[in-house]
Amino acid sequence: MTVVEAGDPAVFAKGPTSRALDIAVGSRLSPEGIRQFHQWMVTGRTSTSRTNSLSVVAKLPGEENARLVARALDSDTPVRRLCLASDISRLTRTPWTDALRFAEDVSAFPEPRKLAARLTKEAVNPRDSESRWCASYMLTQLVPVLGR
Repeated sequence: MTVVEAGDPAVFAKGPTSRALDIAVGSRLSPEGIRQFHQWMVTGRTSTSRTNSLSVVAKLPGEENARLVARALDSDTPVRRLCLASDISRLTRTPWTDALRFAEDVSAFPEPRKLAARLTKEAVNPRDSESRWCASYMLTQLVPVLGR
């Protein structure tokens, strides 16, 4: 954690992180570490570092953290795409390249009812504001195709 507090995004800038790692790191952060993740979530040099930072912040309690996550997902298209693809892949075991494609057009998912059923559980997840936001977003995208 001292690396994070010193301002080095380390592993969070190199590649995707797991949900378990995000939760573990978030549970051990000092106020300075949280501040660093808030900053990296917006100013990280790559979409990967911004996404990983957002994922850590999304697991932290509090309305302010949830608002920052929602603001980032609303405004950062590359981060939103990665977060949506991550949820699609995780919830449906869709290969990553396909999940990225469906993140661009959620309504093209071949089993929209299956995805919607899983998203409804994510939409009320009290411990992950990223999953809540992504689920709500994708459910609105699926509305036109669910009646087919």
